[in-house]
Amino acid sequence: MLEEQSGSVSQENSGQEVQNDNKISGHNIDDSLNQEKAYSQKQRKRAQSAESELEKLQARQKKMEEDAMVEQNKFKELWEKDKEDAEKYRSYKTKHRASLLERIPEDKRENFKNWGIEQLETYVSDVFKSDSQGETMKAVHGQVDVPSPDKPWSNMSEEEKRAFYQQAEIKKSI
Repeated sequence: MLEEQSGSVSQENSGQEVQNDNKISGHNIDDSLNQEKAYSQKQRKRAQSAESELEKLQARQKKMEEDAMVEQNKFKELWEKDKEDAEKYRSYKTKHRASLLERIPEDKRENFKNWGIEQLETYVSDVFKSDSQGETMKAVHGQVDVPSPDKPWSNMSEEEKRAFYQQAEIKKSI
């Protein structure tokens, strides 16, 4: 009998130790997760500051190169260097203008050909915004019409709620 009692005591003690270990390891896991989170935030902040510093240095280097070319009267080289960027911008600008003009009806396009891109963007956005606001959803064949109550559900009495529910069930079955 002493053996049984001593065995049960040791089992209870070992169960308590396991629970304490779980609590301790749980705290350790939380602490390590918090440390990892803090470390990743620190690394992210460091990477962002390094990227911004790199951008500043690249901009400063480009400016110094341009200034050196201007001092050496190498305007033609500077012009050639910026020519590619200017061509890309011009092609984007013409494509964007064409896409905006395509959204305007053909009979009115002639009136808008001489407008600037900003004006066209404003006009097109205003016209299409007002058109989209005026449209309502049209019924689709086979679509279920969901009835809506006349007043909020919280303001309805029990009888009104039951009547509304029964109407909804009847419309569903049709």
